[in-house]
Amino acid sequence: MAVEKQGKEQFSGSLFKACLSGLDTLGLRSVVRTMVPPHVQRLMDAPPPSTAWLDGDELPLLFNAVQRLQGQEGLRQLGYAAMSITMGRFLKPLMQTMFSRYGHGPAALFHHLESIFRPFFQELEFHFLADGARSGTVQIRSKHPKGPASWAAWEGALRILFEECGIRTGVISPGVLSEGGLLSSMRVRW
Repeated sequence: MAVEKQGKEQFSGSLFKACLSGLDTLGLRSVVRTMVPPHVQRLMDAPPPSTAWLDGDELPLLFNAVQRLQGQEGLRQLGYAAMSITMGRFLKPLMQTMFSRYGHGPAALFHHLESIFRPFFQELEFHFLADGARSGTVQIRSKHPKGPASWAAWEGALRILFEECGIRTGVISPGVLSEGGLLSSMRVRW
């Protein structure tokens, strides 16, 4: 399995802390810490304030370590754990706002991913292309190339949208990467 290139990306301190909580939930934090460079270890030991914006390679390096340990499925589990356990309390009000404005259901959330995730990510664009009443394609575009590890974490993170809608049968297919890692397209159905 190829290791993801380390490019810089912008992410919030709250996202980094959520990933650390996800590593704790999966029981991987201590072993991942031994697999990352010293600058990532320091950030793991003294996480930034939740309101800080970081511009670095720390997330791809964490993702690479998880990928080496548990493959793509481990990254999906990390993305899910990070979003549902820690960030869910911030995302829930945003999702409820989308429901009140656009109706209850996954399509309402998928059509407004940009509004839901903007407080936590910069340099990402979200689009949903519906192809039926209960299916479509989520496209996430990054301003900087990302490898399969980063995109697999997104596959797991998006599962919380189904949960918020009370849907247990939602499926997010593995992302199809294009444009040199700038775009990931994930089929969704419920």
